[in-house]
Amino acid sequence: MFKNTFSLTDKGYVNVIKGILLTALHNLSIMFPVVLLLLLASDMIQNYLGDKKVSISLFPYWGVALLLLLLIYWVYRWTYRKTYVAAYEESANTRISLAEKIRRLPLSYFGNKDLSDLTSTLMDDTTTMEHTLATGVCELFGGIISSAVVLLTLFFYDWRMSLSLFICLPVSLAVLAISYKVSSSSNWKNRHAKLGVSEAIQEYLENIKLVQTSPQKYSYRTQVEKRIKKVVRTSMIYELVMGVFVSIAYNILRVGLGLVVVTGSYLITHEKIDLIGFLLFLFVAARIYDPLTTVFFKMGEFFYSLVSASRIREIQDYPVQIGDSNITLNSYDITFDHVYFAYNTDTVISDVSFVAKQGEITALVGPSGCGKSTMSKLASRFWDVSKGRILIDGKNINDIDPETLLGYFSIVFQDVVLFNDTIYNNIKIGKKDATEEEIITAARMARCEDFIYKLPHSYDTVIGENGKTLSGGERQRISIARAFLKDAPIVLLDEATASLDPENETLIQEAIGKLIRNKTVLIIAHRLRSIEDCDKIVVLKAGKVKEVGRHQELMESNGLYHHLFELQRESSAWGVGSVKQV
Repeated sequence: MFKNTFSLTDKGYVNVIKGILLTALHNLSIMFPVVLLLLLASDMIQNYLGDKKVSISLFPYWGVALLLLLLIYWVYRWTYRKTYVAAYEESANTRISLAEKIRRLPLSYFGNKDLSDLTSTLMDDTTTMEHTLATGVCELFGGIISSAVVLLTLFFYDWRMSLSLFICLPVSLAVLAISYKVSSSSNWKNRHAKLGVSEAIQEYLENIKLVQTSPQKYSYRTQVEKRIKKVVRTSMIYELVMGVFVSIAYNILRVGLGLVVVTGSYLITHEKIDLIGFLLFLFVAARIYDPLTTVFFKMGEFFYSLVSASRIREIQDYPVQIGDSNITLNSYDITFDHVYFAYNTDTVISDVSFVAKQGEITALVGPSGCGKSTMSKLASRFWDVSKGRILIDGKNINDIDPETLLGYFSIVFQDVVLFNDTIYNNIKIGKKDATEEEIITAARMARCEDFIYKLPHSYDTVIGENGKTLSGGERQRISIARAFLKDAPIVLLDEATASLDPENETLIQEAIGKLIRNKTVLIIAHRLRSIEDCDKIVVLKAGKVKEVGRHQELMESNGLYHHLFELQRESSAWGVGSVKQV
């Protein structure tokens, strides 16, 4: 149960079981002083009631007490190592396994998930699981086991007193079971409210410049505050519901102490139990309820963690793309064969067929939302097609392991992702075993050196989160340098020069010309003047191929491409005229 519920590794599962057993052993070990106290009380009572009074030496008892103290310490230390330390190790393994699983998930998964949701799972949910495994699970089930052992032992001593001691336990457990049913919905509502806060704060920080300059900034901030207050409200409701039920269960359980007194008094007055036996149950009753109380309070924590466990399990159980990692590609024509693709139920690509040949530049153009970027992502198997096939070297890419397939691609997307590291290391991501000379050459080809050498530490300059210290064009050029460094046989360029000034755009176009020799190149372009010399232009509209040909052919056909090209030319001319008038 634990292994599947909490997505434990084999080692983590074994450590949890050991932790539970050791916690039970620790709970039993702290019952030994009760036995010692009972023996001392027995000697004192017998001495008091006996005909001859003798002095009782306490030194043996002190000696045994010291040994018991050392035993309890040793058991607790062993328990700590198998609970807290093991839980932290398992939490680290969980985070690593989640990150590895997320890396292998298809983009279709991320289309339905917010970044803050995934971050919350990696951080908040795993932290909750860490705390639950370290304390909740082991103390909960360890307490149940140790209490069951004590109950069984006492039952053989006197079943009547044992029954009075534990008769309220089933009722208390039934109350806790009801609490799970009642609190489950509020637990999920509380989790969703927390996710809402994370999303709002992330959105607020990402758009802080826009928010600060907007007349709606106070309204936006009010919305964030409302979400935060909602979390406070849902948290209080959950705590109240669980608190009430746990308190009821706890107080019902404590009635057992009174029952022990009443039952013991009746039995001892009717000479059906001796005084020592009565004291035994009184001492045990005073001690046995501590682990049971811990069980009840940890039960609420356990119920709370089930939501986090479910969210982690959702990622772990999500199917990944599979394929053969031993397939080798020798030629690199990309064939789209009657390809269909839909996001959920919305079809965005419909019956698309064309070939992007090796050694040629194939451009995908069309109005916004026509499916250009989707086509490039399908070619690199970021998504799997809904129907049809995409072939490279005559092999269906759905049969190729995604990581193996991406080894043949160099990709430059419009949205550049950089790391909070040096420029050198950001470029080196393109090829992990690259030499310094190769990295510098790639940077030079991408025209990065003109700004790199102006930075305080040149290539060793740390550029901040997502390259925040660089301009959009500089970030784009680093991304292009990665592609140069990787030197893969298939190149995907999604508006790769969109953030560059005209001068650098010309230089980059020249460099790209060197990069793409004898390679398969797929370009997604919005500015049609940048793809006039392409070998093939595929014009898309609403996910369908409308036209295919070279620039001059498409212009002469007077179709959609001609219309888009003329619109851009008129827009450009209008912009120049407007500037002159100003």
